[in-house]
Amino acid sequence: MTYKSNIVKAKFLCKNGSRIGTGEPGSVWQEIFIENKWYDGEYEIWSFEDGYRINGGWRRYWVINEQGRKEEISRAKFKIIFETETQQLRDKKIEDLLK
Repeated sequence: MTYKSNIVKAKFLCKNGSRIGTGEPGSVWQEIFIENKWYDGEYEIWSFEDGYRINGGWRRYWVINEQGRKEEISRAKFKIIFETETQQLRDKKIEDLLK
């Protein structure tokens, strides 16, 4: 079996913001991803020579966060933070075009 991989550039819509703090009382929270904002990123698609795909063929995700750093995000975390439903993405794109 031959493993195939390709990196695809994309834009991702944040559906649930993400922020981080030091954990100390009174610390300032730093935004990592902001809800309803589009982010540049990439995902790795992969399959085997026989066409078998796992997880819809998407393996790894990278997104440029608010600090301008390319951050690798696990599939589970990606699905929590970013919109994955096609209809929701279409609706948001149309809404953005009509503004």
